[in-house]
Amino acid sequence: MIKKYFLFGFLFMLLFLYSSCFNNGSNSNIKPKAISKSNDIVVIADKNIWQSEPGDTFRYYFESAYPITPNPEPLFKLRHFTFEQIDAESLRRQLRTYIVLVDLANKSSKTTKMLLNDLGTDRAKSMLRSDTFDIIYGHDKWARDQLIIYIAAKGRENLVKAIKDKFNEISEKVHEHDLPQIKTATYFSGHNTEVESNITKILGVKIKIPKDYKKALVDDDKKIVWARRDSKKAISNFVVQKLKYSDTSQFNIENAIKIIDNFGTFVTTDTEGSKLVVNNKDLPVLKFVRNINGNYAVEYRGIWEMTKDFMGGSFVAYLVKNKNSNELIFELGFVYGPGTDKKEYLQQLMIIANTLEFIKK
Repeated sequence: MIKKYFLFGFLFMLLFLYSSCFNNGSNSNIKPKAISKSNDIVVIADKNIWQSEPGDTFRYYFESAYPITPNPEPLFKLRHFTFEQIDAESLRRQLRTYIVLVDLANKSSKTTKMLLNDLGTDRAKSMLRSDTFDIIYGHDKWARDQLIIYIAAKGRENLVKAIKDKFNEISEKVHEHDLPQIKTATYFSGHNTEVESNITKILGVKIKIPKDYKKALVDDDKKIVWARRDSKKAISNFVVQKLKYSDTSQFNIENAIKIIDNFGTFVTTDTEGSKLVVNNKDLPVLKFVRNINGNYAVEYRGIWEMTKDFMGGSFVAYLVKNKNSNELIFELGFVYGPGTDKKEYLQQLMIIANTLEFIKK
């Protein structure tokens, strides 16, 4: 009798789980996992929108050059589909990031109808009454880990204005959505605990170093640790150094260049006397104010070259002030990969740099 009740209970539990998973077909667990690489955007727009001023404006902003690489690389890789093309092929609905351009003046457009259906009656009515534009963010419409952004406006002129005004906000949202995927790729092989220990012992900070980075230099006197990863396509380098903080002038671009050039004497080639220096003649060094784990930081982007060799590439550097002391940490990531796009390597180096934590004393 006990076995009979046990079997009945087990079957009832299976039935309950089955019905829970498939109830209304809306449970996110049954949706496929979204696919595609970081920095990729699928644009859904009517053909007449994509081939006119709104499409031209979108491409101008979202395919603009990533700062800074020796050869221009676009911020995002774009693919365009109409609603009909998306609707006809299920795989096209399983990608990670979508931006939908909607002209609300065209109520017969299936792209417009998709937006209004997603919004619901009240929000749709309110939007149709508006003469400006709106940005709507959504997630997991067709697949898990999916971002969908609607840029909606009444008329092409307002749509163009929306793209221009909201470009920075939208691009930040896309980068934020890509961040977990970039982190996973960066630390796919795990951590190099030996290099991490060297950094903590010599510099008094914690930084997460991917396992496939190997120790290139540890200098206790100059408080420098350098790790590098060699692959078939590129060599990625990450350098961290401890400095004394005196005043805010240390965050000037000129001082950052000086620090990089000083480190550059450690980088040598087969050509005697060749060293790494910042090339700020062909392209400028860009400066951005950042925050790394609650500490004031300044980010620098530019290109480097070897003084007596035809070698060069991109770099990203940081000066980070410890909010609790007069410690200053310098971080440098630089890439060498002839004929290889540098953007993804730089993004991974930025991930590493942003793991910096000062150890409380």
